[in-house]
Amino acid sequence: MRMSLGFGACLLVTAGTVCAADGDLVGGTRTVTGSEPIVWQYDGDHGPSHWGEIAPTTASCEKGTHQSPINIRTTPHHQSHDGLLVHYGAAPGHVVTSHHTIEVDFQSGESLEVFGRTYALKEFHFHEPSEHQLNGRTYPMEAHLVHRDETGHLVVLAVLMDLGNESASLSAVWDRIPSGKQGEVRDLLINPQDLLPKDLHHYAYDGSLTTPPCTEGVHWIVLKEPISITASHIERFVSLIGHNARPVQSLNEREIDEE
Repeated sequence: MRMSLGFGACLLVTAGTVCAADGDLVGGTRTVTGSEPIVWQYDGDHGPSHWGEIAPTTASCEKGTHQSPINIRTTPHHQSHDGLLVHYGAAPGHVVTSHHTIEVDFQSGESLEVFGRTYALKEFHFHEPSEHQLNGRTYPMEAHLVHRDETGHLVVLAVLMDLGNESASLSAVWDRIPSGKQGEVRDLLINPQDLLPKDLHHYAYDGSLTTPPCTEGVHWIVLKEPISITASHIERFVSLIGHNARPVQSLNEREIDEE
């Protein structure tokens, strides 16, 4: 999961403050408070195994104990009644292609509730293959819907994606993927609810951003039921972005809740 908050925005989480000049990804960089822009990739000398060495601000990528993504083993978990409620409707978004993902940004009032607290939807984006695993299985893709409350705390709704029939909502996004230079924006009217399965039963745990600086304090909700994506959509994503999944991280005795 990467986070885009617009120009000059700051992401506040329990582990500190992360500020990004343009969300993070133009030129493969992320700007962190009090540091020079950091360059990271998904392979080579700037790949995941080296993220913790890039700068002091990225040390959590290597030394953090609550990192994401994880492999979720579907043995019985602690039963949680977090009262997940999704309040999505048709809303205008902006489709942006970066070096690391395809993203749809929102400025509207779409939101979800967890434990009675409201989190506004800021953006959703995609990873190929999936970052989270279920019982060791990696899915073809994964969508992350990133939400933030008024104090800056994050909740990310993760939707696994399996090969299947064409989705009209995903097709609408793919039809508007900018084909020109990085940073080009195209408008889209979309209901994020259409990206969710009918069944919202899920696993939940506390983790981190899945891109540098890997800041912890992010609450993850991983839906059990996947949605469908076509092979052609995956192929186009890979042709533009490449593979963009961080390997799974150690659970380190964290609890996984289930609802």
